[in-house]
Amino acid sequence: MWGSVALLALPVALQMMLQSLLGMADVLMVGELGPVAIAAVGLSAKLHFLLLVMMAGIGAGASVLVAQYSGAGNLAATQRTLALAVMVGVASMIPFTLLFLLGGETVVSLINPDPEVVALTASYLRITAFVVLLTLLSVVFESGLRAMGNTGLPLLMGAIATAANVVLNYALIFGHWGMPAMGVEGAAWATLIARGIQLAGILLWLYLRSHHFALRLQHFKAALDKDALLRFTRFATPLVINHVIWAVGNATYHVMTGYAGTEALAVMGVIVPIESLFFSLFVGISNASTVLIGRALGGSQTDEAWRLHRFFDQLSFGLVVALSAGLWLSRHWVVAIFDQLDAATAELLTDTLAIFSLLIWVKVLNMIRILGVLRAGGDNRFCLITDTIVMWVIGIPIYTAAIFLGGFSFLTIYTLMYLEDVAKFIPVRHRIGVRRWMKNLTLT
Repeated sequence: MWGSVALLALPVALQMMLQSLLGMADVLMVGELGPVAIAAVGLSAKLHFLLLVMMAGIGAGASVLVAQYSGAGNLAATQRTLALAVMVGVASMIPFTLLFLLGGETVVSLINPDPEVVALTASYLRITAFVVLLTLLSVVFESGLRAMGNTGLPLLMGAIATAANVVLNYALIFGHWGMPAMGVEGAAWATLIARGIQLAGILLWLYLRSHHFALRLQHFKAALDKDALLRFTRFATPLVINHVIWAVGNATYHVMTGYAGTEALAVMGVIVPIESLFFSLFVGISNASTVLIGRALGGSQTDEAWRLHRFFDQLSFGLVVALSAGLWLSRHWVVAIFDQLDAATAELLTDTLAIFSLLIWVKVLNMIRILGVLRAGGDNRFCLITDTIVMWVIGIPIYTAAIFLGGFSFLTIYTLMYLEDVAKFIPVRHRIGVRRWMKNLTLT
């Protein structure tokens, strides 16, 4: 059990950490070009991130079904599911690819009025338009491989892509090693080439090894079955909507935080990458729980699925308590890393990290139970309804009211960000307890 969890969780956690570090590296490298360049790359990254969230929903749908079909020993169904995910994903992303390629300036001008930022962002989006399709294919194949227990290849290809991106950034942004100095456009070309390398590496490995996910024409023909297509679409649509609602909600929190003052925004700017690194391990654990519980349910082993749920619940709680305690004790040293902050902001960051350490266990347990356990049984509708209600009816309205009407301190406002997790803790725990999520999706 421990070996299986480590093999499934740690590579995903490491890949998440790599992605977080790459985001920081991109900002730092482009930062030398000035604020307009930072704004353009940052705005482009936000647009790509929103699409990445949609891709993650499609990948999650494929992952759950592949895990269950593999537990049932139905190899042909895993191939059909992956082919369906590829076709649905590509069809969903083609309009955005064309929009970035042909209408970037129109889109960006609706978000940012600065003509210089608009022009630079549109140029970046034109070059990276096909990154949308390359990333979609990588996400789908990685999801399928992880559901079958292969987390090493996605990690390896992700690491190679990250290294290539950083090296190409250095060469193409600043004109090193005989390359032209292309500035922001150089960063765009670096991203495009790195994502191409990532997908090529995955496909090369699959086809050279004649892996059963080396999809061929007959697999796509089989996936064109009307019933199978409707079934996958019905299953994946709530996941995609849920991911988008979550992304927009999180963006709303950060936009609202800007109205709490520059000091608050500076603290949030530091907290976000710390949160990303902290959550990396638990994203890996939730992936492991989805795969193992999904396989058990696909094999109609409900007692084993329940045992796995209890195991992951206890493992996650123990780890989050230990890591939170470590962060609490070391928060002064963590703040010292950001030595460019003034004394007042540093003190505020220290207190914010203390609140983070005290409350993060609620968010982590919800994440493991929703992303790992409930979705392993395909309980997507409950997850969508619960997340939507607590975020948009409870969390965001109260948070916004506290900023504009309450005159509260930032520490109180930051604490309110955890209100939605507290609100859904009991419903999610109850849902798991009544065991309605324990469904064998291969039989329906």
